Amino acid sequence: MRHTEGGPLAANMGQTKNSGVGFLKATKARHAEEAIGQSEGLVTVLRLTQADLKPAEDSIRIAKHLFDGHQYAKAFHAAKRAESLALTLDERFNGYTKAAKALRSRIEAMRHLGLTTEALDGVVRRAEEKILAGAWDNGTFVPNYLEARVLVERAEQDGRVLQEKAERASNAIFTAELAIERLTETKGPPDPVVFANGVVAPLEVALQDATRELAVGNAQGATLIARDLEAKASFLRTLFGEAMKNLETTEAALTELRGEGIMTDRHEGQIKMARDLLGKGFIEPGSAMATRLAREVKSLGDMYRKATTGLADAEVLYGRLQREGFQSYDADVALRDARRAVREGNYARAKEHLERALQAFLRRTNAKQALAKAMLETQTRIKLLQGSGLSLLPDIEDVLGRAEREFAGGNYAGSSEDLRLATVLLDQATRAPGAKK
Repeated sequence: MRHTEGGPLAANMGQTKNSGVGFLKATKARHAEEAIGQSEGLVTVLRLTQADLKPAEDSIRIAKHLFDGHQYAKAFHAAKRAESLALTLDERFNGYTKAAKALRSRIEAMRHLGLTTEALDGVVRRAEEKILAGAWDNGTFVPNYLEARVLVERAEQDGRVLQEKAERASNAIFTAELAIERLTETKGPPDPVVFANGVVAPLEVALQDATRELAVGNAQGATLIARDLEAKASFLRTLFGEAMKNLETTEAALTELRGEGIMTDRHEGQIKMARDLLGKGFIEPGSAMATRLAREVKSLGDMYRKATTGLADAEVLYGRLQREGFQSYDADVALRDARRAVREGNYARAKEHLERALQAFLRRTNAKQALAKAMLETQTRIKLLQGSGLSLLPDIEDVLGRAEREFAGGNYAGSSEDLRLATVLLDQATRAPGAKK
């Protein structure tokens, strides 16, 4: 059986085609409607986070408008776009919120340390302005949470580094304060209050410098000052103890020296001065004085023994020389000055005077040796002229013999005069015309 065009079969086929198109449109409409509802629900939930979801809401309105216009495919994509925007905005908002919270916490922590936070406060304001200024994301104008997050995260990182440095500086300052406190509690000063006031004054200036550097943000400089200050306080505490022990040892040595008859008044007075300096907190000059006194007192006994022994030896030597006929004004004065210096306790000066006396003795010894040498040379010349027939030779021998006897008796001045006379006569006799040489 044949069917003509426009018959029942064609009608049925047209009806089936129309039904298929309707089913497809209905499916698209349902999908679009579901997507719109899903995006609306998501936006409703995400509104609780206080994120700015206006771009997603705008996209939902566009999707509804397209749906009403039976543009279901476009409505579906607009709804999905709204959902994606909502999730992206929520994620970026949460990231920014977390970063901003961390930065605010960092600012509070820094303020607690006394640090200036104006720069970080400015970053927070700039981040909020950047959010409001917005940015384009795939053709949609959205709040600029992303760049704002990057901005505050960098600021928080910088603040963290600065805070860590500041905490180290704060700890160093605290440690320095403890070291200063231990120094003020040092045992030994007769008046702890006077000692503390004297020793702390210059250290407190440095402590204020460290605190000031920390306040202006120079944590590194504050740390260096504080560490140097701690080392200084510890050093002074140790130095004080060493200086006090040094003075005690020196005083004990002076007691022994006084027992030997050595004058110690000058050093005792200086020990009192050193104790006064230390007691008033002037540790470094007091310690330097204590060290010098220990060195001087250590050598004082040696100087005393050298001076007294040297003086005794010089007087014995001078007495022997005087018995030989030696007299010296320089030696007399030098020995007199040496005795006075020993009585006054100036043993170094006594040693200088003894050197003068010994120089006088040496000059006498040198003169004696020179006289003996000249006498020997004259004797040799006379021996060579024996049998020469010189008429003056016996007289010259008599004069030389007298010089030798005076020399042996210690009369070097008379011996020198006779030797000079014998030498002159000998020269004249050998130069006379017709003299045999």
